[in-house]
Amino acid sequence: MFDIIGIGESDVDLFLRVKQMPGRGEKVRGEEIGRLPGGIIGNFCSQASKTGVSVGIVSVVGDDENGRFILDDYEERGIDIAGIYVDKEEKTFYCVVFLDDSGEKYLTAVVTPLVSPSPDRIDYGYVKQAKYVHMCSMDYELVSAVVRELEGSGVKISLDYESHAQNAGWDHWKPVFEKVSVLFTNEEGMAGLFPECSLEEGSFRLLSLGIETLVVTCAHRGGYVFSGNIKHHYRAFAAKRIIDTTGAGDSFNAAFLSARIKGMDVREAADYAAAAASFVIQKEGARTGQQDDKAIRSFLESGPERIE
Repeated sequence: MFDIIGIGESDVDLFLRVKQMPGRGEKVRGEEIGRLPGGIIGNFCSQASKTGVSVGIVSVVGDDENGRFILDDYEERGIDIAGIYVDKEEKTFYCVVFLDDSGEKYLTAVVTPLVSPSPDRIDYGYVKQAKYVHMCSMDYELVSAVVRELEGSGVKISLDYESHAQNAGWDHWKPVFEKVSVLFTNEEGMAGLFPECSLEEGSFRLLSLGIETLVVTCAHRGGYVFSGNIKHHYRAFAAKRIIDTTGAGDSFNAAFLSARIKGMDVREAADYAAAAASFVIQKEGARTGQQDDKAIRSFLESGPERIE
């Protein structure tokens, strides 16, 4: 039995640092930071495991150097990889990530057929061992297939929905949302779903579908948690210096869900998740700055500064 199983992509990120991104026809000098493990679901699973909950991952990699690099990293982090299959024919996909001096990222995904695991190659018996299954909205067909397979199993669905989701929009995603227990999105995602509604009105429409908990992140301004009759605004924590925002949202989502599994209420879970994310943005790479449960709790107990 697993607390969480993540289903989705695994990749390798090649990080380069530049003073600023080049304009059209412009050439700039860059510095290679290094090759680091990445992927929305991989980053999520890494942070969840770091907090001390039991984690498995369902994904796909190629039979190549990047694939072996990814598998080794998961095993070192205590993530069960029995749900990952290795494709002998195709290459592991990777991303090139440019970081400028502001800490913002510019990402190019070098796509291969192995961006997501194929729904027909997933061992659903393995997946049904989870309390929660977490996915992201980048692959609509994958999410829809998993939701159908898990219906009636008792496994709860956690979903990260973004404005650039595949087949984005209310009409496509409403049938999926009806099966989701925990939904993470951001202001842009809400605006895309409900262009004519306020954030609160849109949140009410989502909760009316049966979603137990909705989290809407608002970057440095914190965000909102809606659960039952609770509407809670949490504030983000101040970072000494923002180095790289890559993976901060993935870590937030993982820490929030892990905190709920551990019995924290939604207010405590939001602070716990915001603290986890504040560590990530102070290091280069999506997983380099991830901290464990002890470090996150110690940080919260120290009375850290929040962003006004």
